[in-house]
Amino acid sequence: MEFVKLAATMRQATGKGPARRMRVDGKVPAVIYGKDMVTMSIAIDPKEIVQALSGPLRTNTVLTLGLEGDTGGMPNEIHAIVRSHQYHPVDRNLLHVDFVRVDEHQPIVVEVPVETIGRSAGELSGGTLTMVYRFVPLKCLPAAIPTHLEIEVSHLEIGSIVTIGELDLPDDVECTIPLTNPLITVIAPKVEEEPEVEGEGEEGVEGAEGEEGAEGEEKKPEDGEKKKPEGGEKKGKD
Repeated sequence: MEFVKLAATMRQATGKGPARRMRVDGKVPAVIYGKDMVTMSIAIDPKEIVQALSGPLRTNTVLTLGLEGDTGGMPNEIHAIVRSHQYHPVDRNLLHVDFVRVDEHQPIVVEVPVETIGRSAGELSGGTLTMVYRFVPLKCLPAAIPTHLEIEVSHLEIGSIVTIGELDLPDDVECTIPLTNPLITVIAPKVEEEPEVEGEGEEGVEGAEGEEGAEGEEKKPEDGEKKKPEGGEKKGKD
Protein backbone atom coordinates (compact mmCIF):
# COMPACT_ATOMS: atom_id res chain seq x y z
CA MET A 1 0.00 0.00 0.00
CA GLU A 2 1.25 3.49 -0.86
CA PHE A 3 1.06 5.91 2.05
CA VAL A 4 0.76 9.70 2.05
CA LYS A 5 4.10 11.29 1.19
CA LEU A 6 5.53 14.22 3.13
CA ALA A 7 8.80 16.04 2.46
CA ALA A 8 11.11 16.65 5.42
CA THR A 9 14.55 18.21 5.86
CA MET A 10 17.16 17.07 8.34
CA ARG A 11 18.18 19.76 10.83
CA GLN A 12 21.26 19.99 13.01
CA ALA A 13 20.52 22.99 15.21
CA THR A 14 18.05 22.41 18.05
CA GLY A 15 16.66 24.52 20.87
CA LYS A 16 14.22 27.40 21.20
CA GLY A 17 16.25 29.91 19.18
CA PRO A 18 16.72 27.82 16.02
CA ALA A 19 13.12 26.56 16.29
CA ARG A 20 11.83 30.15 16.44
CA ARG A 21 13.86 31.14 13.38
CA MET A 22 12.65 28.04 11.58
CA ARG A 23 9.02 29.03 12.15
CA VAL A 24 9.75 32.52 10.85
CA ASP A 25 11.08 30.87 7.67
CA GLY A 26 7.79 28.97 7.28
CA LYS A 27 8.91 25.59 8.66
CA VAL A 28 7.95 23.63 11.77
CA PRO A 29 10.42 21.64 13.92
CA ALA A 30 9.67 17.95 14.37
CA VAL A 31 11.30 14.73 15.56
CA ILE A 32 11.13 11.08 14.52
CA TYR A 33 11.76 8.31 17.03
CA GLY A 34 11.08 4.63 17.27
CA LYS A 35 12.48 1.19 17.90
CA ASP A 36 16.11 0.56 16.90
CA MET A 37 16.77 4.13 15.81
CA VAL A 38 18.26 7.34 17.14
CA THR A 39 15.84 10.25 17.43
CA MET A 40 16.06 12.41 14.31
CA SER A 41 15.41 16.16 14.20
CA ILE A 42 13.66 17.35 11.05
CA ALA A 43 11.81 20.36 9.64
CA ILE A 44 8.51 20.14 7.76
CA ASP A 45 6.10 22.47 5.98
CA PRO A 46 3.11 23.11 8.31
CA LYS A 47 0.69 23.44 5.40
CA GLU A 48 1.75 20.08 3.99
CA ILE A 49 1.36 18.22 7.28
CA VAL A 50 -2.06 19.80 7.92
CA GLN A 51 -3.12 18.75 4.41
CA ALA A 52 -1.76 15.24 4.94
CA LEU A 53 -3.77 14.84 8.14
CA SER A 54 -7.01 16.21 6.70
CA GLY A 55 -8.11 12.83 5.34
CA PRO A 56 -10.51 10.39 7.06
CA LEU A 57 -7.75 8.79 9.16
CA ARG A 58 -6.69 12.13 10.65
CA THR A 59 -3.67 11.64 12.94
CA ASN A 60 -3.76 7.90 12.27
CA THR A 61 -2.67 8.58 8.69
CA VAL A 62 0.47 6.62 7.85
CA LEU A 63 3.04 8.91 6.20
CA THR A 64 6.09 8.26 4.09
CA LEU A 65 8.60 10.90 5.17
CA GLY A 66 11.04 11.73 2.39
CA LEU A 67 14.20 12.94 4.17
CA GLU A 68 16.57 15.45 2.58
CA GLY A 69 20.08 15.82 3.99
CA ASP A 70 22.41 13.66 6.08
CA THR A 71 20.30 10.93 7.69
CA GLY A 72 23.20 9.38 9.59
CA GLY A 73 22.87 6.06 7.85
CA MET A 74 19.08 5.87 8.13
CA PRO A 75 16.93 5.34 5.02
CA ASN A 76 15.87 8.42 3.06
CA GLU A 77 12.26 7.27 3.38
CA ILE A 78 10.69 6.38 6.72
CA HIS A 79 7.11 5.31 7.42
CA ALA A 80 5.65 7.10 10.43
CA ILE A 81 2.47 8.33 12.10
CA VAL A 82 1.91 11.41 14.23
CA ARG A 83 2.23 10.58 17.92
CA SER A 84 1.59 14.12 19.16
CA HIS A 85 1.46 17.70 17.87
CA GLN A 86 1.37 21.09 19.51
CA TYR A 87 -0.47 24.27 18.48
CA HIS A 88 -0.02 27.86 19.65
CA PRO A 89 -2.73 28.61 22.25
CA VAL A 90 -3.70 31.94 20.64
CA ASP A 91 -3.12 31.93 16.88
CA ARG A 92 -3.48 28.10 16.61
CA ASN A 93 -0.42 27.82 14.37
CA LEU A 94 1.35 24.46 14.40
CA LEU A 95 4.43 24.59 16.66
CA HIS A 96 5.86 21.07 16.83
CA VAL A 97 5.20 17.50 15.69
CA ASP A 98 6.37 14.16 17.08
CA PHE A 99 6.46 11.24 14.62
CA VAL A 100 6.88 7.60 15.60
CA ARG A 101 8.41 5.25 13.09
CA VAL A 102 6.30 2.26 12.01
CA ASP A 103 7.06 -0.93 10.12
CA GLU A 104 4.45 -1.62 7.47
CA HIS A 105 4.82 -5.34 8.21
CA GLN A 106 4.40 -5.05 11.99
CA PRO A 107 1.16 -4.25 13.87
CA ILE A 108 0.83 -0.98 15.76
CA VAL A 109 -1.65 0.33 18.33
CA VAL A 110 -3.75 3.39 17.48
CA GLU A 111 -6.78 5.13 19.00
CA VAL A 112 -9.83 4.86 16.71
CA PRO A 113 -13.08 6.82 17.24
CA VAL A 114 -16.42 5.07 17.86
CA GLU A 115 -19.58 6.51 16.28
CA THR A 116 -23.17 5.60 17.18
CA ILE A 117 -25.92 5.06 14.60
CA GLY A 118 -29.48 6.09 15.40
CA ARG A 119 -31.05 7.22 18.65
CA SER A 120 -31.72 4.72 21.38
CA ALA A 121 -35.21 3.79 22.56
CA GLY A 122 -34.02 4.56 26.07
CA GLU A 123 -33.27 8.17 25.11
CA LEU A 124 -36.73 8.53 23.60
CA SER A 125 -38.09 7.42 26.98
CA GLY A 126 -36.15 10.11 28.78
CA GLY A 127 -32.94 8.21 29.50
CA THR A 128 -29.35 9.25 28.77
CA LEU A 129 -26.94 7.40 26.48
CA THR A 130 -23.38 7.53 27.78
CA MET A 131 -20.26 6.69 25.78
CA VAL A 132 -17.77 5.09 28.17
CA TYR A 133 -15.14 5.04 25.39
CA ARG A 134 -15.25 7.53 22.53
CA PHE A 135 -11.94 6.12 21.25
CA VAL A 136 -10.77 2.52 21.54
CA PRO A 137 -7.19 1.23 21.16
CA LEU A 138 -6.83 -1.14 18.22
CA LYS A 139 -3.88 -3.26 17.20
CA CYS A 140 -3.40 -3.87 13.48
CA LEU A 141 -1.06 -3.43 10.54
CA PRO A 142 -0.51 0.19 9.41
CA ALA A 143 -2.35 -0.43 6.14
CA ALA A 144 -5.40 -1.86 7.99
CA ILE A 145 -6.16 1.03 10.35
CA PRO A 146 -9.93 1.74 10.22
CA THR A 147 -11.09 5.34 9.98
CA HIS A 148 -13.74 4.72 12.67
CA LEU A 149 -16.01 2.08 14.18
CA GLU A 150 -19.82 2.18 14.05
CA ILE A 151 -22.40 0.63 16.35
CA GLU A 152 -26.20 0.65 16.12
CA VAL A 153 -27.91 1.90 19.28
CA SER A 154 -31.59 2.38 18.30
CA HIS A 155 -32.61 -0.92 20.01
CA LEU A 156 -31.10 -0.02 23.38
CA GLU A 157 -33.54 0.43 26.25
CA ILE A 158 -33.01 2.08 29.63
CA GLY A 159 -30.58 -0.12 31.55
CA SER A 160 -28.94 -1.56 28.42
CA ILE A 161 -25.17 -2.01 28.35
CA VAL A 162 -23.02 -2.57 25.26
CA THR A 163 -19.57 -4.08 25.81
CA ILE A 164 -16.37 -3.69 23.82
CA GLY A 165 -16.80 -7.24 22.56
CA GLU A 166 -19.95 -6.23 20.67
CA LEU A 167 -17.97 -3.99 18.30
CA ASP A 168 -17.79 -5.33 14.76
CA LEU A 169 -14.04 -5.23 14.14
CA PRO A 170 -12.46 -5.72 10.71
CA ASP A 171 -10.41 -8.83 10.06
CA ASP A 172 -6.92 -8.88 11.61
CA VAL A 173 -7.87 -5.99 13.92
CA GLU A 174 -8.07 -6.52 17.67
CA CYS A 175 -8.91 -4.31 20.64
CA THR A 176 -6.28 -4.11 23.37
CA ILE A 177 -8.69 -3.57 26.30
CA PRO A 178 -10.90 -6.30 27.87
CA LEU A 179 -13.87 -7.17 25.69
CA THR A 180 -16.09 -7.27 28.78
CA ASN A 181 -15.56 -3.56 29.48
CA PRO A 182 -18.71 -1.45 28.98
CA LEU A 183 -18.66 0.71 25.86
CA ILE A 184 -22.14 2.30 25.99
CA THR A 185 -24.75 2.52 28.75
CA VAL A 186 -28.28 3.91 28.81
CA ILE A 187 -29.22 5.21 32.24
CA ALA A 188 -32.62 6.16 33.62
CA PRO A 189 -33.56 9.82 34.06
CA LYS A 190 -32.98 11.35 37.47
CA VAL A 191 -36.11 11.76 39.59
CA GLU A 192 -36.21 15.17 41.23
CA GLU A 193 -37.59 15.16 44.77
CA GLU A 194 -40.24 17.77 45.47
CA PRO A 195 -39.02 20.32 48.03
CA GLU A 196 -40.75 20.10 51.43
CA VAL A 197 -42.96 23.10 52.15
CA GLU A 198 -41.83 24.85 55.33
CA GLY A 199 -44.40 24.67 58.13
CA GLU A 200 -46.45 21.98 56.39
CA GLY A 201 -48.27 19.76 58.93
CA GLU A 202 -47.74 22.20 61.83
CA GLU A 203 -51.00 24.16 61.58
CA GLY A 204 -52.44 22.51 64.70
CA VAL A 205 -49.44 23.53 66.75
CA GLU A 206 -49.64 27.08 65.54
CA GLY A 207 -53.36 27.15 66.43
CA ALA A 208 -52.60 25.95 69.95
CA GLU A 209 -50.06 28.69 70.39
CA GLY A 210 -52.68 31.17 69.27
CA GLU A 211 -55.09 29.94 71.99
CA GLU A 212 -52.44 30.33 74.64
CA GLY A 213 -51.90 33.87 73.49
CA ALA A 214 -55.65 34.55 73.80
CA GLU A 215 -55.70 33.38 77.42
CA GLY A 216 -52.82 35.65 78.24
CA GLU A 217 -54.53 38.75 76.91
CA GLU A 218 -55.66 41.43 79.42
CA LYS A 219 -59.40 41.27 80.21
CA LYS A 220 -61.26 44.32 78.99
CA PRO A 221 -63.44 46.11 81.62
CA GLU A 222 -67.17 45.80 81.23
CA ASP A 223 -69.33 48.82 80.49
CA GLY A 224 -69.64 51.07 83.56
CA GLU A 225 -66.74 49.47 85.33
CA LYS A 226 -63.78 51.72 85.89
CA LYS A 227 -60.35 50.40 85.33
CA LYS A 228 -58.11 50.77 88.31
CA PRO A 229 -54.92 52.64 87.59
CA GLU A 230 -51.73 50.68 87.66
CA GLY A 231 -49.74 50.87 90.83
CA GLY A 232 -52.78 51.28 93.12
CA GLU A 233 -55.06 54.27 93.88
CA LYS A 234 -53.64 57.71 93.57
CA LYS A 235 -53.62 59.52 96.90
CA GLY A 236 -54.52 63.14 97.23
CA LYS A 237 -52.19 65.85 98.52
CA ASP A 238 -51.90 66.45 102.24
